[in-house]
Amino acid sequence: MLASRCHIYAEIQGANSKNGVKNKRICFSLLAVIAALCLCLHGSAVYAERISADEVEIITPVYTPKPENFRPRFGQYTYDVSWQGIPAGTLELKLAQKGPDYRIEASARTNRFIDFFYRLRYRTEALISATTLYPKTSFYDNRENKRRENTRIDFLPDGEIKSVHEDRRGRIHELRFKSNNFTLDPFSAVFLALSLEWEVGDTRQFDTFTGKSRYLVELTAIEKTTIRVRGTDREAIVISPRVKNLTKVDPSEDDDKIREARIYISTDTSREILKITGDAFIGTVNTDMVSFTPSKNETTQTSSLKNERIPDWQRNVQ
Repeated sequence: MLASRCHIYAEIQGANSKNGVKNKRICFSLLAVIAALCLCLHGSAVYAERISADEVEIITPVYTPKPENFRPRFGQYTYDVSWQGIPAGTLELKLAQKGPDYRIEASARTNRFIDFFYRLRYRTEALISATTLYPKTSFYDNRENKRRENTRIDFLPDGEIKSVHEDRRGRIHELRFKSNNFTLDPFSAVFLALSLEWEVGDTRQFDTFTGKSRYLVELTAIEKTTIRVRGTDREAIVISPRVKNLTKVDPSEDDDKIREARIYISTDTSREILKITGDAFIGTVNTDMVSFTPSKNETTQTSSLKNERIPDWQRNVQ
């Protein structure tokens, strides 16, 4: 094991001499995948020319969840993250219901060994409607080594989107705009995707705003399978994601942080994320669910919640 760790360390050091900190971010960006689909939407280095998020022009479908098909369990999910078979970190996701909303808290951290050459501490919180799964507010705090940045996004009742981002130099960037498209934050995009019925071959697209950039997240169901999780066989639908940065002027300059990823989602109504595998530039990252601790008063979404009308500003006219 020690020899393997030394070999992995040497690989990273060699890659870093060529590509700097960027490759380290790529290797461990999957620590935040579950937390925000995070599908590497946060913590990415951007060197290409950019346009403002409010200037993006795109049309994506409007999806409506069916509450009877999606009853997430409330409590804490814990995932182990490994890279090339070596333990790399831990991710925790807490889900609770607060009135008519879901409250989500997630955190990701590298372990002590990985901290020697790359230290990540990621924390995020969000509120989304428990019926429409539309976003209300979200906050992201990302610490990489000695660098820190944080973002807050508010989806206001009148349809305006407001974000405040503090970059690594302490500079504040604010943005307010009304989107002409069905625009979500990472959490609402994840939950809305989980709530939908999936068959092999289905593809869904989501316009996702992270507070700095807008991404087109395309998810395709590629197979159904059975995997063993915590000693139990679970049926899962496998989703393959593709992410395109819409705020880059030249899409060809977009970074493929994950060459190939597979997200395993349970087919029962809990729609649990059971496992994620992804190939980065210098290795394979696996994220496996290792435990679930239900909340003291675990309940699922109740039918007594009134359905919320889809806001006019979120409807597409095609």
